[in-house]
Amino acid sequence: MRRLGGYLGRTYALETELALVALVLLSWHAIRIPIEGDVTTSLAHASDVLGLERALSLDVEAWLIAATAGAASTLEWLYTNIHLPVLFGFVTAVRLLAPDRYPLLRTTFMLSFVPAALVIWLYPLAPPHWLPEFGFGIPPTDAELTSTTAALFHNTTAAAASQHFGFALFVAAASIWLFPRSPFAWATVAYPVLVFVVIVGTGNHYVLDCVVGTLTFALAAAVAARLVPVRERRAPAAQTGGIASIAVGYGLIAWGFVSLDLTALDTDNVLHALVLAAGVALVVAPRLGEEPLVETR
Repeated sequence: MRRLGGYLGRTYALETELALVALVLLSWHAIRIPIEGDVTTSLAHASDVLGLERALSLDVEAWLIAATAGAASTLEWLYTNIHLPVLFGFVTAVRLLAPDRYPLLRTTFMLSFVPAALVIWLYPLAPPHWLPEFGFGIPPTDAELTSTTAALFHNTTAAAASQHFGFALFVAAASIWLFPRSPFAWATVAYPVLVFVVIVGTGNHYVLDCVVGTLTFALAAAVAARLVPVRERRAPAAQTGGIASIAVGYGLIAWGFVSLDLTALDTDNVLHALVLAAGVALVVAPRLGEEPLVETR
């Protein structure tokens, strides 16, 4: 355990840390594929979740879906596009601005997926957009869950733990913990609010999914605090302006990379290529002629 804590407590080079985050996300995606539930069980669980929400007066899904119907396409775009850029931009900024506190936050992020995986395995849950009562259409059949390559490599019954919301709240809480006097840190509170509207308004999650996603991060933070010591604060390894450029740059790289389709040449792909190039430029520019921004410990 002490050796594990030693590895987790180290601060690695920025690109190594980003590669670890990417590896965790790929593992999370892969682990969910074989634990997808069947349609009948997932719909039954959806009925139970809605029943519990009604008892707790938390059933705002129908109201929020109706209220945001006019912005449905915008919400769908946000659901697909904002998570990864914010994730990689946040990881970059925290690694450079608070290298002493970063290992605790990285470990919390990594460990949060363990209880989340257990939840979606033990409690497969149909998303709200499967339910006709919300106006999205009818649920798929079990055969349709594996009828295409995209469906085969995607767990569609994994609504029970919203890591989108859990991470958004984690970003806000971590920002305030690290920089309690910064107005920008307090402004990050708007991010989980936006994510809540996006994931519920698009019919991808229930309110209780957000609660579960939050609890996975709370549990992970409690375990991480036992494994990783919090070091004394020290100055960041680079000027704030340079850090902001690199953080935005890696956010754009993440966005452009996952959106780019090398098999097609159209306007969208040209845009994604430009986004990717802009991200690389923002990452490289502050480092030209400067001392390395990242140190290992």
